[in-house]
Amino acid sequence: MGHNRLGRLPKRDRWVQVVELLDTQPEETTTLAAAVTRAAYARLGKLANDSALVHCFWLLTRVTWAARSPNFASELRSLGLDIADRPSALTFVARVSDSVRRELIDYPPSGHFSDISSLALKRALLETVARQGPSLFDSSVDDFQRAVRAFSTREHFGELAHIFFADFLSRTLCSFVDRELANHVGEGRKLATVRDSLEFMKALDVHTRQSARIVRDFAGGWYSKHNWESKGEIDKEETQRFIAFAIRKLRSELMSEALA
Repeated sequence: MGHNRLGRLPKRDRWVQVVELLDTQPEETTTLAAAVTRAAYARLGKLANDSALVHCFWLLTRVTWAARSPNFASELRSLGLDIADRPSALTFVARVSDSVRRELIDYPPSGHFSDISSLALKRALLETVARQGPSLFDSSVDDFQRAVRAFSTREHFGELAHIFFADFLSRTLCSFVDRELANHVGEGRKLATVRDSLEFMKALDVHTRQSARIVRDFAGGWYSKHNWESKGEIDKEETQRFIAFAIRKLRSELMSEALA
């Protein structure tokens, strides 16, 4: 996952349990995910106020709503994005990602969660085009607008929010485990090969993404209500309140699974 620079897991009791499970029961994905959730519970709570996460989700709400406008280019410029040269959809999403990374330099307390937030935004934007059919390599910015517009409804924005938070949550939990995983792969261990470790991380990813479905149930209603109230200009303060609620729901969902 590319987060090895963070070092090994903390030597607190709950993280010790995670380490022990990696050695003894790595195939028990649900059990291990629950242990990681318990160990990371406090850190996940702090993400409710993370500026990088708020910025990325705010941008997702504004880009999708801008896709409804007959002057998409102008709306994007107001967000600091430019399509004057009419790039391909793939190029445009790459530009959004680059723009976000530059913006997030101003949020140093977020640390590596800035990268995770920007990758979750990129994944969500790419999914809009991928689910509409055209190849990302062949699609134009007009295709991108049509694809994103399809997700600007109450129902479909809920799906997009799920994609965003599923990717963010999966990368977050996997980053914790990834710090320790290399120390538990090898001959004589439960994870004997690199392939075994990759299969384990894939299983943890699927489990976490499924848990994030809870966001879909309320994100669409929030998006529709606040776009109507703000005339399509949801601000970061309102977005932060939504993020705080979403993180609480995600933590609650993961903990309920941990206790099941």
